[in-house]
Amino acid sequence: MNRIAAKQQGATGSGFAAIIVLIVLSVLVLLKLFPVYMEHFNVTTSLNSLANENNIKEMKSSEIKTMLSRRFSINDVTSVNRENITVKKSKSDMTIDIIYEVRKPMVGNIDIVIYFSDHLTI
Repeated sequence: MNRIAAKQQGATGSGFAAIIVLIVLSVLVLLKLFPVYMEHFNVTTSLNSLANENNIKEMKSSEIKTMLSRRFSINDVTSVNRENITVKKSKSDMTIDIIYEVRKPMVGNIDIVIYFSDHLTI
């Protein structure tokens, strides 16, 4: 009978419970992060679409911020405000920076903080 017990292998109850906890935590993190990264995709798409605009270099920075804000409203971007958008013009080119962070509650008083910095040179 000892020989049969020695050949048995597998996960114990506590090992199986630990695997289940890891899977649940991974799914929870994925469900919290997916909408944040989808929103960031919309931010980068809106920012990169400015390169295709006519006369973008002649626009004032307030007009560019308004244009981006409208696109963010259409794409349901709520994490980026006008204060997060910086427009710098020089004689030869123009740079647009969008720097923001997103905080999402995870469990209890534990939050996930994600920092984004997007840059476009036209």
